[in-house]
Amino acid sequence: MNIIKPRRALALILSLLTIFVITGCSTQSVKKNEKYVASVKSLVNDVVNLNRVLKEQNEEFNCHDPVSSEQLAETMDKLTDRFENILKLQAEKEFKTYDSELKEKAGEGLKIMTEYRMLVKYSEEKLDDKFYKNEKEELDKKYVDICADMRNLSSEIQTYWRNA
Repeated sequence: MNIIKPRRALALILSLLTIFVITGCSTQSVKKNEKYVASVKSLVNDVVNLNRVLKEQNEEFNCHDPVSSEQLAETMDKLTDRFENILKLQAEKEFKTYDSELKEKAGEGLKIMTEYRMLVKYSEEKLDDKFYKNEKEELDKKYVDICADMRNLSSEIQTYWRNA
């Protein structure tokens, strides 16, 4: 009859325990990464879709029409929310570089959205959208680039995770 000696049994138990701990930590990290990648994808896709709505509403904006102003403001609020949520994401160390770039772009998008919001409010109060139209063109150029960069970063994050 073969009996395992106490030292060997203890060593075997410690080895198995170590494997379980390492595997558990790895599994937890994988889940956090999957959640991060899914959140980035979802939030950036929301920004892209809301930008389509924003573009249409911008083209139809009439400072004399309170409904038009309200709809535009609601879309801007939704975009602001998405940018803020991107800024709140917590990335694991594998994504720190991507995350910092993405948050930089989200911060810039948030700033531009705040400027858009102020222009709409000003136009609505003064019932004159000349200032809005002039300033909007400059903001649009920056904003389009920022959102394109965010889409690219989201794709890079997803590709990196698929290949990891």
